[in-house]
Formats: sequence, structure tokens, C-alpha cells
Amino acid sequence: MENVIYQEMSPEEHMLDWRITRQVMADAVLMNTLHASQAQGEKHAVIALVENGKLKETYVSPEQAVKKNFPFNPVMQAFDYYEVQDGVCLLIVRDGKAVISVNSIR
Repeated sequence: MENVIYQEMSPEEHMLDWRITRQVMADAVLMNTLHASQAQGEKHAVIALVENGKLKETYVSPEQAVKKNFPFNPVMQAFDYYEVQDGVCLLIVRDGKAVISVNSIR
């Protein structure tokens, strides 16, 4: 991910954030992959690549790889806050910008 910056979503992008979050959380195969990857307690994030407002690709990535590829303070803080058994750590990359959120699965 070259030349990606961290930038919170603008008010106009909040619907995109919500739509992508819902798509990711509803993907049973992806969620099963995430839970299996975290079974030993190692934190992972779901990476959602968005192009032209559409979800193009999703994958599960371990904490160290996410921090290496997206070395932004909010990403580091999200992993500090994130509890493996209580939520999903989601990194959305759209148009060269990244944003991260932690979503509860309770």
C-alpha cells in the first residue's frame, strides 16, 4: 500500500463507512477466517479495499503486518484497545486514504 495516508472519513463518507462495515461484518466466511486466525490470541484486522465507493477486496491480516503497512497512530491505538474476543478491528482503505475502527460483535 504505497502512498496511503490516514484520514478520518468526512461527513459525506459516513454512509460509505457504515455500508462497508455492514458488508464486512455480514461476510460469514471472512468472519470465520478472522476468528480462526485469532484463535491463539494473536490480534488481526480485516482490511477492506474500496474503489469508487465499492468494496473490491477483503482479507485478514495479522497485527504486525497491519502496523508495518499502515504505521499510523490511530492504527496502533486501535490494536491497543482492541479485544480479540469482543470485536472486529477493521481498516478501510479508499482512494489512497485509510481509516480504522473497532466494531463490537456482542
